[in-house]
Amino acid sequence: MDHISPTQINMYLRCPASYYYRYVCGMVLPPKSALTKGRAVHKGQEHNYRQKIESYQDLPLHEVKEVTAAAFEAEQDLTEFEPDEKPGQVKDEAVTLAALYHQEVAPKTQPFLVEEKVEVPLAGTTLLGFIDLLDNRGYIHDTKTASRTPSEDSAAKNLQLSAYSLAHRYLMGIPEAGVRLDYLVQARNPKVVTLEAKRTERDIQRFTAIAERVVAAINAGVFYPNPDNFLCSEKHCGYWKICHQDF
Repeated sequence: MDHISPTQINMYLRCPASYYYRYVCGMVLPPKSALTKGRAVHKGQEHNYRQKIESYQDLPLHEVKEVTAAAFEAEQDLTEFEPDEKPGQVKDEAVTLAALYHQEVAPKTQPFLVEEKVEVPLAGTTLLGFIDLLDNRGYIHDTKTASRTPSEDSAAKNLQLSAYSLAHRYLMGIPEAGVRLDYLVQARNPKVVTLEAKRTERDIQRFTAIAERVVAAINAGVFYPNPDNFLCSEKHCGYWKICHQDF
């Protein structure tokens, strides 16, 4: 294993069997519509923030909406939609959420780093991550699209943000000011829910210990299904059939 990412760690913790099919066997599944929607929104944000580092000005709303729509369309043919889903409607939802973020969050955010690649030595391999956004106050940001309002402790428990905090400290040599999740909730009336938290040294140690044990388990070939995972169903897991053949 030459590297491991926060996404891989989370996938292994959810279901080691799904990690095995994806990263050991190389069985790449088409993205669900929610993932494509989230990526498109992210592309719109990134397009704006990259230039804002120097300009200190947000781009016109129509440009961000156009970039978001184009990003969705680029992945649309590769995306797996539910039978009752209309790709055009999902694209419109992505554009709506991107516009909501651009109007409510972006004006109050000045980026310092955008999509910064960081490699941290970890357990004989490398933790590879990309800090989506570090603002000029020292806060690490991540944006999520969701269908329902998140719990209030989501930012406090989020392992990905702990990984970003570790990466920040390795890159910058100092602790971050805090971590922040901006949830774009796709409800009847779409809304932004912002959650902030801090990461202590103990939080970083805990994340590192978890990551090291995940790496050790992967290296030892420990892979098994997790039937208690809420995604463990034929509808939500593309590995369902092969998993039930193997286990």
